[in-house]
Amino acid sequence: MSTTVRISFEDKERLTRFAKKINAPSLAEAFRIALSMAEEKLEEFKGDIEALKELLEHARVIGGDISEHIDEELAKTLYTESK
Repeated sequence: MSTTVRISFEDKERLTRFAKKINAPSLAEAFRIALSMAEEKLEEFKGDIEALKELLEHARVIGGDISEHIDEELAKTLYTESK
């Protein structure tokens, strides 16, 4: 059984790039793999999930796909909030 999921064009493009990186035969398989990876990481996570969600919302505003700078942005946010 299958279903249709509506996503934004931007998210479809991200999924397409991800599928190419992992050599997935289809977007559905790429989505399945991404979900599995996310579930594994979520199980490993021991922090406050709400704080992580808030941080990721700010990261999207800052640059979205620029994950290599997330540590820098996290440090700036924590420093600013600690003042």
